[in-house]
Amino acid sequence: MASRRLAQIISSFISLASCWASFPNCTFESCPVCLSDGEQKPLVMDGPDGQAYAAPFRIGRAAEYWDSQSIIANVLGILVSEKLGIAVQYVPAADETVAVLAMSNCENWMSGECEHIITDSISAKAAAEANNSASGSKLFEDPLPDMMFHSEVLGWAERESEYASLDWTKTYLTRVGTAGFLSNDRLYAFREMAEEAWNSEEVVLDYWRTYTTPTASSYFETPRQLMAAGVAAEVLGCTSSDALVQAGMDVHTELGYTCTQESWWLTPACAALGNNWTDECIPVLDDDWGYVKADLYKEMARSGMRLAKLTVGYDLHYELIFNFQHRTLFHWWDTDTMFLGRRPVIVNMPASLASAEPPSKVVYAPVLAASEQLKVLVSNLLIPNDKLDQMLQHAATAIDAELFDDNPQMFQKVACDWLRANPELVASWLPDSRACPPGQAYDESTSQCAICPTGTYSARNESTLLRECVLCPPGSFCLEGGTSPVLCPKGSYANASGQGECMRCLPPGYADTLGSIDCKSCKLIIAGGTTSFAAATSKDDCTCPERTYYRRDSGCTPCTEGLSCPGGLESPWQAEGYYARLLPEYGMDNKEWFEIFKCHADVRRCPHAQLGVCSEGREGLACTTCKAGLTSRDDGTCAECEGNDPALFALACLGVPAAVVGLYLLLDNDLVAKQPHTVLLVGIIGSMIMGVLQQLGTIASTSIEWVDPVSSMLDMLMVFSFEIEVLRVGCIASFSPLLLYVGKLCMALMMLGFMLLVHVAVVLLRHRGRFRDRAPTLIRSIGTLLLVFQIAIAGASIPPFECSTHPNRFTTVARYPTILCGWEDGGQEWRSMAMIGMVSTLVVCAWVAGCLAVIYQMPRQIEKNNEFYMRSFTFLFMRFKPDVYWFTVVPICRNLLVSLAPTLPDSTSQILCLQGFQLLYVVVVAHYSPWRVRLGNYLDITITMALLAFLSCAAFFVETSSMKAVAWLCSILVVFMFFLNATILGLAGFQLWSHKYRKPFSFFLCHHKAGAGAFARLLKLHLTELCSKSLRHRHQKVFIDSDDLKNLEFLFDYVGSQSEHIVVLMSEELLLRPWCMGELVTAHLHQPGLKMVPVRWSDFTRPDDEFISNYSSHVDCSCLLPHNITIQMIQSMLGWLRDLPGLSLPALLTGDAVDHISRNIVSGSFARIQDAEVSDDPPKTASKRGQATGAAVVVIADTSNTESVSTALVLCKMVSPLTTQDPSLTPRYLEKDEDVAESVKTCIFILSNGAFFEASFVKSIIQAARIETMVLPIIAQDGFRFPGKEFLEDYKQRASSMLAPHGILEPPEILVQLISSLFKEIAIVFSPQDYSSTEELLKVKSRAVNDRLMMRQMTRLSPITLHGKEEGASDEMTEPPVIEKDEDANAELCLTPDESELVTELF
Repeated sequence: MASRRLAQIISSFISLASCWASFPNCTFESCPVCLSDGEQKPLVMDGPDGQAYAAPFRIGRAAEYWDSQSIIANVLGILVSEKLGIAVQYVPAADETVAVLAMSNCENWMSGECEHIITDSISAKAAAEANNSASGSKLFEDPLPDMMFHSEVLGWAERESEYASLDWTKTYLTRVGTAGFLSNDRLYAFREMAEEAWNSEEVVLDYWRTYTTPTASSYFETPRQLMAAGVAAEVLGCTSSDALVQAGMDVHTELGYTCTQESWWLTPACAALGNNWTDECIPVLDDDWGYVKADLYKEMARSGMRLAKLTVGYDLHYELIFNFQHRTLFHWWDTDTMFLGRRPVIVNMPASLASAEPPSKVVYAPVLAASEQLKVLVSNLLIPNDKLDQMLQHAATAIDAELFDDNPQMFQKVACDWLRANPELVASWLPDSRACPPGQAYDESTSQCAICPTGTYSARNESTLLRECVLCPPGSFCLEGGTSPVLCPKGSYANASGQGECMRCLPPGYADTLGSIDCKSCKLIIAGGTTSFAAATSKDDCTCPERTYYRRDSGCTPCTEGLSCPGGLESPWQAEGYYARLLPEYGMDNKEWFEIFKCHADVRRCPHAQLGVCSEGREGLACTTCKAGLTSRDDGTCAECEGNDPALFALACLGVPAAVVGLYLLLDNDLVAKQPHTVLLVGIIGSMIMGVLQQLGTIASTSIEWVDPVSSMLDMLMVFSFEIEVLRVGCIASFSPLLLYVGKLCMALMMLGFMLLVHVAVVLLRHRGRFRDRAPTLIRSIGTLLLVFQIAIAGASIPPFECSTHPNRFTTVARYPTILCGWEDGGQEWRSMAMIGMVSTLVVCAWVAGCLAVIYQMPRQIEKNNEFYMRSFTFLFMRFKPDVYWFTVVPICRNLLVSLAPTLPDSTSQILCLQGFQLLYVVVVAHYSPWRVRLGNYLDITITMALLAFLSCAAFFVETSSMKAVAWLCSILVVFMFFLNATILGLAGFQLWSHKYRKPFSFFLCHHKAGAGAFARLLKLHLTELCSKSLRHRHQKVFIDSDDLKNLEFLFDYVGSQSEHIVVLMSEELLLRPWCMGELVTAHLHQPGLKMVPVRWSDFTRPDDEFISNYSSHVDCSCLLPHNITIQMIQSMLGWLRDLPGLSLPALLTGDAVDHISRNIVSGSFARIQDAEVSDDPPKTASKRGQATGAAVVVIADTSNTESVSTALVLCKMVSPLTTQDPSLTPRYLEKDEDVAESVKTCIFILSNGAFFEASFVKSIIQAARIETMVLPIIAQDGFRFPGKEFLEDYKQRASSMLAPHGILEPPEILVQLISSLFKEIAIVFSPQDYSSTEELLKVKSRAVNDRLMMRQMTRLSPITLHGKEEGASDEMTEPPVIEKDEDANAELCLTPDESELVTELF
């Protein structure tokens, strides 16, 4: 052994002399300076405590076994100190993890912990004092490095995984690339053994195949011999309580190794030798369980090498190998000097092994900020493996020869000699003092590089090859430190040189090219046009401004009364309370495009909608008429007649004759003087009540736009004004306005005629036919009837003359707006009404004149003692005192004037006149006290004053009324607002306090409805189920907008303040939705408190720099500006989101994949993964494998459509709990390539666009038809294209070419027949992606599906005949597809009242 060691030393001397012969002859005694001598100054930098300090540049030397890093540390140190003039200090880095945590500003870094990262100067100062560092500096008692070549196996990965919840971007630690060389794990043989084997029998020990046969065994000791020599494993046994050791053992087990009772690990080929392994297998010595060389172990096992591996620990491993005590193979890596002196032979494996991660250049960030030249040198320093091998060989030779007392002196010598031998490579690393980096230029006055200011960019001068600052040309801008001018984006311009930013084009300008010098004007495109926003990018952005609408002949036209003009190029809308009659004989190019009519009767009849649209159930001019079979409702709409609607008319038909009979019998008494005052008072009160009711009915017919509840009350009272529409006559028959008008007039005639019939009957039955004697009773009865209904009769006569003015030149009858007024504009219908109205008005006036004449004759007739006169006209005098017998003229004239008031042109004049009439009347009544019963005077005055107060309140409904009259009301509202604000503030404070401890939502689902709406609903169901089982999330909910968003204003508060996690469903168009961007920006601003979980679709494209920088040209995010979200925030968020780790959704969605994603999210494991991808075909557990096998109900969807599959899984999950009574009806989702089993009785097909061209979907239809299953079609998309005749013809032509490559060879006629037969069953709409599809609605839909399954009466798919048809079948659909309407199915679905109300509301 001594002779072998002596030979080794002699060989090392010879090798050392040979290696250093090519280097310049230099020792530390003859040249203490390696490259150049000069002054060396410390770096001045800012520390984490906010104070500046000066210190040398500290370079870390690695611990034992890492000579490669120590050597290159000396290489860097020589260059920094002698070329850059920066003082250097070499410090040991015995524990790399502690060093990394310290440079990361971790609190408690000395204990190897990092619970918090110090980011403020106060905390940093306190931490420095606690860790024995000088105040304001980084001079620790045990100095830590400013830079180190971080090892390829220790520290960094552990930091990222063990402290994954920390935001490492906030530390002072940065990685500046790698050192350039790679480290590889190898299997080695001793060179002496390799040479002996080759020289003796030409056996190659550096080739793996040699170890698959017994050939090489004779050159190695056997495992038995090693065990006899006392060589044993470091860890005994095949398992260990140490997690690190057990992890290494698990790797061996997974690779097929066999563990023996002596703790040897045998490759499969070795284990196959049985008990002979101790004599026939070749031993391999490994160093430690903590460093698992998985790739090398895999090749050893896979290649059939007969090896027995023993892990002996670092110390024993070094001793056995360095001293060549046993003839074995051993493990090591090739960037270390430990065994280089032995020149071991690498055993070449059958496959190249993956290289370990190259060492990182880890630097304390303030150091780089302190010196730009140092930053360039550190960035450029790259040492390739061949150069590193030279230095390692020299170092190994020196170590073996024991030329140096300590390693640092040897490292310095090796580094210096190598630098002198490689001047060209060294020169490429060093920065040029005048060669400034991009973004800067050399300043001759200061002899330093300076950053190019805003408005200039750094460009290389071709003659001097130096950078200089150049002015930005027009049409571009340059930021500080820019390297090239940036063209102004579309929508902006720069009209001068040297611009630091481009100016946005303001309305009406736009810029449709990059690099615009000026903006173009929209007024040249559209007369009066503009843009609706700043920075418009195309002439297509030119539009009409608000309060105008577009006409091709005149451009942007000012909005007129009755129109709603939000601007734009679309047609204007009609404003609420107005109706636009379209003129079909004219086009948009003509002036006569539409005519505006005002809905005077009820503004609710004319909604704010497109031109010509009425409220539900209405039609005709000004939306006056109800459609056939409908009747008017209080909300302005028309609805189907209810069961009691005809009863109103029937009740009136019975009540009016009964009232006439009662009135006649009451008046059939000539002895008026004998009647008590109580009876007279009842008569007075009755007449007053009838008068008030008719006056209110007249007031209701004015042009005042009433609102509920007074509107409904007045509508009911209009029946006393002969407004028979109130009686729902439309439920009996349809009547034209002329017939309704004539019918109102005929009501008085019919009552008079019926009164005459009653008179005849009473005279015949009661008075024995004495018609002459009973004539006064007839006159008295008819006069009383006319007097009671005077206002109604007069009001029924004047509608043709009540004309409402409209914004156009037309006027229409106020009560019948479908009829135009005027002899020229009005038609035959109006002229007929006008003629009848004039005649009836003349009759009313004649009756009034007759009453006046009778009253005028009163004194004379009394003188004549005309008994017939007195008995006949008692109705005019009996209510008043004898001295004011004439007073009946006053109410008659008042009533006549009141009935004529609606003919006035506007509401203001109508109210003023009505108030004037009532005021004069009350003055006269107060003055004369005319009523025969004193109480009647008080009652009349009170009723009239109440009418005056009512008319005063009516003034508030007039648009021209002055708001000064409501000053007190405004004061009350101000007090109320202060009270309300205080209440809301208190509630908000309470909510903020409660949210501090527990947020209501555990997960917020951010998604694009069209691309991931159904999947979001599915994910919510899974997360809700998992949260209910979690102690942490049990009392929290999962937010999805269709269920939880009640007010859009609170959307971002839900994200930032009320949610713990935001799950981002990154479908293809998510980044193009501005509201989604707002949610993500809010989440970004709330980092790190709000955890984000990205779930990326397979077709999702990560945004590149171009997309992010030009985001405003891709998406209009102006809607986010009111929420203080700018485009810069969005761009910053996108850059952060792009590199954020998350989950990847497989292209082929399965239930297992959704369950896997959900569990990862709830468990929080998403924080420890780096873009983990869920496999397209994840392994199924035994319980889920073939989940549709044996099922009676299967759900079939287009497996290539993620939304369709999500809809199917949502349906399964929501219907399953409803099938507890009959578990056989539990639906199972049929995954891709699963066959429809013979046990299937019902197939539920999820219908989406393109499904009939998806091979798996069509194959399932064919299989279902062969076993004659029942079918239930589910419409999953609003825009689903039903297979009509055109579709089926197209399908016949395309089906074969698209489906045949997938093995579907059935004739197209058969496929068309099967597709058509699907729609013989009524389809159910089930669209989880719709915004209106709340969870409650989906439950109702699920119950509908379950009820259909329980009935078991669905259409069956018929078997396919040889000719592809059933007997009598047709290729075309005989009936259009039917979609079940929920409101018609409520009863048979046994819905609860709440569910029925929900369905009615939504549909």
